[in-house]
Amino acid sequence: STLFPYTTLFRSRSHFATALEFAKQSGDSSLMSNIMYRIGRVYLHHGEPNDALKWFQLGQIAAQDSGSELAVAVLCGNEAWAYAMMGDDVQAKKLLGRSRDELARANLNEAPDWARFYNDTDMYAMIGTVHNELAAFDPRHAAVAIPAFGQALARYDDMMGRSAAFTLTMLATAHLRQGDVDHGVHVGRKALAAAATVKSKRVTDRLKPLEIEAARRSTNPESRELSYLIRQQRSV
Repeated sequence: STLFPYTTLFRSRSHFATALEFAKQSGDSSLMSNIMYRIGRVYLHHGEPNDALKWFQLGQIAAQDSGSELAVAVLCGNEAWAYAMMGDDVQAKKLLGRSRDELARANLNEAPDWARFYNDTDMYAMIGTVHNELAAFDPRHAAVAIPAFGQALARYDDMMGRSAAFTLTMLATAHLRQGDVDHGVHVGRKALAAAATVKSKRVTDRLKPLEIEAARRSTNPESRELSYLIRQQRSV
């Protein structure tokens, strides 16, 4: 049902609102920034970047209040992602730059546990993600996204299967947006196989942009087949 994603969004928002109220009562700025970040990611996943951005911005303020550069880096990176989804390359690159700067000077020993996933590998993935989103508006951004994704993939270990599936999907999308259809389809098949192994709804949902880009190049039979295979996998 088309209502299902919005039902899920409503329920998630309700639970997070309760968590945020408790966090406010505790006065824990780090916990507040964590919850706001996660609320923003729910909106981002459902294709609502404007709402996501508002939560990320509030989360950034809470992160600054907590004194954690790493938490600020996480929020700035995700703000950049939201701006990129709206086609604002100036703000996206500005926030991406700040995320990188905050990460570089972060004291990891004092960072909150929830933010410690954000390291150099994740920074490469975020650079790729932001520029891949911008490539939907200007294909030239794919030239930045592709090597950044390559750096992230080279650093993933066997425990990072879901991250690898996400990254392969976006890498394939970036190649298609750049006009390299053959290589985009090749990577797309890898992404599809990785998504099937992980068995995550979020991973499957994130295949949609790749499906759309492959369908746009339907004069290429392999691209047309990739779009069909993704559509089949997403319908399961």
